[in-house]
Amino acid sequence: MRKITILFLMFMGMQLALAGPVKTIHVVPDNAKIYVNGSEVGTGMYTIKFSGRDEFMILKFEAVGYQPKTVRLMKEDPRKTISYRLTQDEAAMNSVGAGEGMDIANKFFSVNCKQGMSEDVVWRRLMNIAINNFENVEVRDKAAGWIKTGWTFEEFGNQIVRTRLEIRLQTLEEGELAYRVKVYSEIADLEECGRNEQCFQKYDRVLKKYGQVISELQTTLGSNL
Repeated sequence: MRKITILFLMFMGMQLALAGPVKTIHVVPDNAKIYVNGSEVGTGMYTIKFSGRDEFMILKFEAVGYQPKTVRLMKEDPRKTISYRLTQDEAAMNSVGAGEGMDIANKFFSVNCKQGMSEDVVWRRLMNIAINNFENVEVRDKAAGWIKTGWTFEEFGNQIVRTRLEIRLQTLEEGELAYRVKVYSEIADLEECGRNEQCFQKYDRVLKKYGQVISELQTTLGSNL
């Protein structure tokens, strides 16, 4: 009987050792989704139970209007309750996307010119739009009907967004004049990577300040001088 009791106690001790620590996670805002090792597990608060084999877990938090956050939670972390606070996504607050009815980022769209407008008149107007809204114009090929600006940069906390404009003459039937327009928009994390070329990724939103470029292209090319 005594031997059985000892074996039972040894077994329970091993089970407790394998169970690992338990930690409670709190996230602000409280509507933030919580992911553990890639799987969504809760919102705002979640209790994590480590197994004996787990040395760490990858946590990710997401909430609308906030920058997503990914952290590595180590099993040996002595804290039993851990709080994380997400940073407001200033880049999103200062930009528009498909949800706001402007799904134009990194996509070509056509602008048809008013009938009777000459290429010279249209070219002057296009150049004015490019110069007035962007710091420099890298390509201005009138013969090819091609304009491409350099990048403009704007920082929002630890994020940086860069934008550029490209306009190309579109081949249509004789007497019709149209241009293909593309607003390039890319974003990078200043803290994790910086301003290096390889840091930037396509951003599916366009800064609000460039929304006027779209309306200006549509109205200016369809109006008289």
